[in-house]
Amino acid sequence: MNERTTYRPTPVLYDDYREFLREMVDYLRETSRGFSYRKFAQSAGYASSGFLKHVVEGERNLSDASIRKFADALGLSARERDDFALLVHLGQARTDTERNRYYRKLRTRRNAIEGRTSLSEEHYEAYSTWHAFPIREILRLPDFREDPEWIGRRLHPRVSAQEVTRALEVLERAGLIERDEDGKLVPSHKALETSPDVASLAVRNYHRGMLSLAETSLDGLPRDARNISSLTVRMNHKQYEAVCERISRFQDEILDYLNGEPESPKGDDLPDELEEEIYFLGYLTVPATRKDKKK
Repeated sequence: MNERTTYRPTPVLYDDYREFLREMVDYLRETSRGFSYRKFAQSAGYASSGFLKHVVEGERNLSDASIRKFADALGLSARERDDFALLVHLGQARTDTERNRYYRKLRTRRNAIEGRTSLSEEHYEAYSTWHAFPIREILRLPDFREDPEWIGRRLHPRVSAQEVTRALEVLERAGLIERDEDGKLVPSHKALETSPDVASLAVRNYHRGMLSLAETSLDGLPRDARNISSLTVRMNHKQYEAVCERISRFQDEILDYLNGEPESPKGDDLPDELEEEIYFLGYLTVPATRKDKKK
């Protein structure tokens, strides 16, 4: 006879409280006779029998009072109640500053469980520092040395050997770099694997780091070592979408051009124009005005 093992969901292991609730509903349906949205509403003290369903489907949010009611009705332990509250606050935060604060608290509590570190946390950390992905690209340089001091010196602005070592550990645990058959560190082809909300938050952190780097380059680099330009134009949303599509195609063209170039020569006596460096190529299109809602 085949038996299905059903595990009770634990809020600290989730990045999305609605996903946690969805899986908790499935668990309760399998393990609690007669469980229903109506029965849950009665237990939690709601007049609407479909309140839980609306929350799970993203149609309603939870207030602090509702968080406590849900925790009671779900039978959460004291620790799980705190984890669930963090998870809800993460999901309903209005700014990235708040999201980062709640997610870091959740990570700390998550990692306290037998030293557990999830893949999504490693991706979050990799994207939340400006230097992790430039370090990943440095592995491709012909003169690459697996020396944290050397790597730190190559970065601009300079990064400590300790920060480089930490970034390499994070990238390797996340599967974003690996060792080849010769034992050499190389970039992998692994894709980002984390929840959409956390992925979006991490990438926004990364973009902020890159924009800050671009800002410091205005005074920190000579003009012939950087290229920063901008346009201020008038366009409608249809044109905006067309411009974004052209930028996307241009990015592909840049990659095709660089990937199609012959491998760079190696050696210590190369002319300056043939020495490879890591560059950040940024593309942004943002509105400078907003619609007048008082028409």
